[in-house]
Amino acid sequence: MPCVSLIIPVYNAQRYLRRCLDSVVKQDFMDMEVLLLNDGSRDKSLEICREYEAADLRIRVIDKENTGVSDTRNTGIRLASGKYLQFMDSDDWLADDAVESMVSAAERADCDLLIADFYRVKQDRYVEKRHIRRTDVMNREEFAMEMAKEPADFYYGVMWNKLYRREIVKRHGLTCDASMNWCEDFLFNLSYIRYADRFLAIQKPVYYYMKRKGSLVSTEAVSTDAVRVKFGLLERYRELYQSMGLYEEHRLKINAYIVAIARDGGAGRMNPRKKKLDPEDVIPEEETSRYQHVEHTFDPVYDQNSRILILGTFPSVKSREQNFYYGHPQNRFWKVLARLTDEELPETVEEKKAMLLKHHIAVWDVIAACDIIGSSDSSIKNAVPADIPRILKDSRITKIFANGDKAYRLYKKHCEKAVGIKAVKLPSSSPANAIFTLDRLTDAWRELICGRDEIRCSLDPAGFQEIVEHAEHCLQNGGK
Repeated sequence: MPCVSLIIPVYNAQRYLRRCLDSVVKQDFMDMEVLLLNDGSRDKSLEICREYEAADLRIRVIDKENTGVSDTRNTGIRLASGKYLQFMDSDDWLADDAVESMVSAAERADCDLLIADFYRVKQDRYVEKRHIRRTDVMNREEFAMEMAKEPADFYYGVMWNKLYRREIVKRHGLTCDASMNWCEDFLFNLSYIRYADRFLAIQKPVYYYMKRKGSLVSTEAVSTDAVRVKFGLLERYRELYQSMGLYEEHRLKINAYIVAIARDGGAGRMNPRKKKLDPEDVIPEEETSRYQHVEHTFDPVYDQNSRILILGTFPSVKSREQNFYYGHPQNRFWKVLARLTDEELPETVEEKKAMLLKHHIAVWDVIAACDIIGSSDSSIKNAVPADIPRILKDSRITKIFANGDKAYRLYKKHCEKAVGIKAVKLPSSSPANAIFTLDRLTDAWRELICGRDEIRCSLDPAGFQEIVEHAEHCLQNGGK
């Protein structure tokens, strides 16, 4: 039996899903199962889920017809086998040590419900959301008194900043109300609290909650239906506090719930120090319709004799249409390489591959998938790095070059640590880099790739061997 069952409903989430799942696989906590429940998605969400399932033994994908988030969570609860239940939404992500932090605290305190701080993310900024500052174990009455201070607070209402004992959920048949499309988390929590005895809050943010325009939270909090739902929840609140003999003491605060706006920015304590997300991970709301989520569809070019690797950023629209690298007719990549290798300019894909392999050059891109506007490298968001280490295992690559500043920065951010080789930045061969004429670009590439010494360029196979022999001679003779 795993210690934790992490339940993630997925519905048409391809734009944000990789960020979510990357944060899951980064968790060092291994004694867990991750239940990815694809709720009849019509985009590539299921395909992405299967990819992560194949890469991480903790992940299990369940494909089901579309029945909504509450019913999908209930399916996850039925299939879960962990001691604890944890929930997550597919457009959010976890802090790097979220699971470990929550489980360690829950185990030390032997608690039935653990609740944690989280980050509220809006566009390109995030801020810590907190409420309970007590660090000791609370009984039901003490926890209820804390909750009465802010009865409509997201901190208490949502499921994804909490850890639940599965045994309590199973014994009392607790489920999410599939008839509700708003505040179903709150209702589940009110039901669970009635059966829990030991409560613990940790003052550590474990979760990044993405607040987006058009979400249920932002659109339904003021609707007529939401008010009706709140009246129903108010009755549950009353019943909970009446069962503990606390209602009369907190009656005014609890009744005020009906007019409170249950949103994370409107109630509870917020850490005033806002932090900014990496701009490369944020799509501005007003530009969402212009972005397209794109996967890299063609293989790297290399063989066992490849010695240098040249990385682009991500294929342009023309390259994606031609299913090969540097397909835009004004890109100077193939012209520069033809000059450096003293070859005729290749025209076909096969000729281009032959030239690369003849001169021991490998070509790939830094990014395997991303959100992008057309061919604009500067627009790239939510980048997923290519698995560069896998081609290093099957080649003799010792040098890596990045074609342009964007490829260089993305490599440093996403790949350098895993690969273990620092890249050399080449001036971009893109036509947008107009300050570099073809002659100037060729000279710059020759100097950076071949070096300033008199040894022949590594694009020449014989020259590469001479470089190796020269390096070995220097090592044997004290660098002379």
